[in-house]
Amino acid sequence: MIDTHCHLVPGVDDGPKTAEEALALARSLVDDGIERVLCTPHYSSLFPTEHADAARRLGELEDDLRELGLETALAAEVSPGHAVSEPVEELAARSIARRYLLVEALHDTPAAFFEALFTRLEPAGLLPVVAHPERCRALQRGTSLVDWIRRQGGVLQVVAPSLIGRFGDEAAETGWRFVDTGRASLLASDAHGVRRRSVRLREAADLVRRRLGDAFAADLTERHPALVLAGEAPDR
Repeated sequence: MIDTHCHLVPGVDDGPKTAEEALALARSLVDDGIERVLCTPHYSSLFPTEHADAARRLGELEDDLRELGLETALAAEVSPGHAVSEPVEELAARSIARRYLLVEALHDTPAAFFEALFTRLEPAGLLPVVAHPERCRALQRGTSLVDWIRRQGGVLQVVAPSLIGRFGDEAAETGWRFVDTGRASLLASDAHGVRRRSVRLREAADLVRRRLGDAFAADLTERHPALVLAGEAPDR
């Protein structure tokens, strides 16, 4: 599988604090069946991660990660505030294949934010991957805003803890609605460590597989992630 949302880089956010903790998380990713991982350290007011520092820290683990059989790439999980306020050059540096930007949808992110987001990213030729939209109150209310985001070229990324109920019933119900109706294109781990917010991607993918079939689960965890990492649009 390919994981498109993971806090693997040590010492930069609320993920692993040390290289040893990061390698423990990497082993957990591999044990879960993940072969490629997009590292997405927070870029926010609370965690103003410098991209060069994150790249250096990840590079220091490169040999060990390769020995584990884990291929990595680096982007960021950008907060709503930073997505509309930071220089577009900073956003582009943290993008996926210079095409997509992973932007987190928080519980209280307002509906009006998403139009502002597209307006902000358009000059840089970027489109948002909306992280854990199922946890956002404005997106839980119905499908009209979600469908508008998708028509503009945005991509929805549901995270595994939501589908298995770790964020409550409403997030689980909304996440499954996005998956069942084909509105979600990606399923990711959002893993932060081996104890807190651990890797549960295989568990969530197995639930999708039993509910919707092997091909559907593979789309969310293999084929669509590969397309996004290449800067291409997943199937609608």
